[in-house]
Amino acid sequence: MLNQEILVNQLADLVAFRSLSGNEEENASALNLVESWLPAGATKRRLKNGKAEILIVGNKNTLSPDVAYLVHMDVVAGKDEQFQMVIKGDKMVGRGTSDMKFSIPVGIALLGELIEDKSKLSFSLVITTDEEVGGFEGTKYLVEKIKLRPRLLIVPDGGDNLIFVDKAKGVCQLFIESTGKPAHASRVWLGKNALVPLVELAHQLLEKYSESNKRESWKTTMNIGVLQGGISVNQVCANAVLKLDFRFPETESEEKITKEVVALARKIDPGLKVTSGVGGLPTFTDKNLPVVKNFLEVMAKVVGKKIEVKPTYGASDARWYADQEIPVLMIKPIGGEIHSDDEWISTRSCLEFYRGLRNFLLEMAKN
Repeated sequence: MLNQEILVNQLADLVAFRSLSGNEEENASALNLVESWLPAGATKRRLKNGKAEILIVGNKNTLSPDVAYLVHMDVVAGKDEQFQMVIKGDKMVGRGTSDMKFSIPVGIALLGELIEDKSKLSFSLVITTDEEVGGFEGTKYLVEKIKLRPRLLIVPDGGDNLIFVDKAKGVCQLFIESTGKPAHASRVWLGKNALVPLVELAHQLLEKYSESNKRESWKTTMNIGVLQGGISVNQVCANAVLKLDFRFPETESEEKITKEVVALARKIDPGLKVTSGVGGLPTFTDKNLPVVKNFLEVMAKVVGKKIEVKPTYGASDARWYADQEIPVLMIKPIGGEIHSDDEWISTRSCLEFYRGLRNFLLEMAKN
């Protein structure tokens, strides 16, 4: 059973690893430590795909568990001091505390209890190491190649402050490259400025998405992430790139957005080259499903209040399961300032979250 001492000690040990996405050595070392904490009788499968390493542990040796608990070890970059966890009252502060190393001690404890109880419920703790860069070699690989197919998926990587996420927007990133002809700025007519068609493309797209960009809504938004080109101010730019990030609801699609941008780009300049970056489907879980209603009721009893249901605008590895018709339970403990210098998670809330999941799994096992 997870208690405060185990939670704090294990999380501090995990935070100490500089397990940035792509840092294969640190992620492997962190997974080695997790393996040393596993309860006797746990099944284990360790996979390597590209730079990503994946650890799957469970109480049954199956790729179709009743419940999969999907988390990630990798974090974003931080200052040296952020890799030493600090306790500030109820807050555990450090890189990855909330996003999302807190979830690993919780998952290990849940697995241990199911093994100890000789539960018939099959449970898999799945730890990936590339979520922060899109999950292409981690969760995507699990879905498409390994065929990991749980009946229920728990992803505590959204829903901060104990808010249940019933739907999340999809993501579509597009890169538009432009090639021109250099010339001196005093003789612009002798060259072709690669930035000009990109500026025109960005302008027309901004006109379309300006209203949805201004306020929170469940509509498609567009961000200009990068507009880059040129070397000298007195030279006509020869090469430039525009990078766009669209977040879209279930009524839209990557294909539709891409087709729109390609058509507009060709109209402005047939020489523009459009390629795709990170993409992912929107996710949706019906809050009226019996398993979801039961989960919300069990969690509410533990935390002492009704669980609020809201959509989220960011993406997680859950998107790789969006077309699998698998219910996703996305919620996490009270915490905040993810990716900032002061990232934190509540000790008390983590333990309540663990007890809620524990009670839910025990009830599932009975049924």
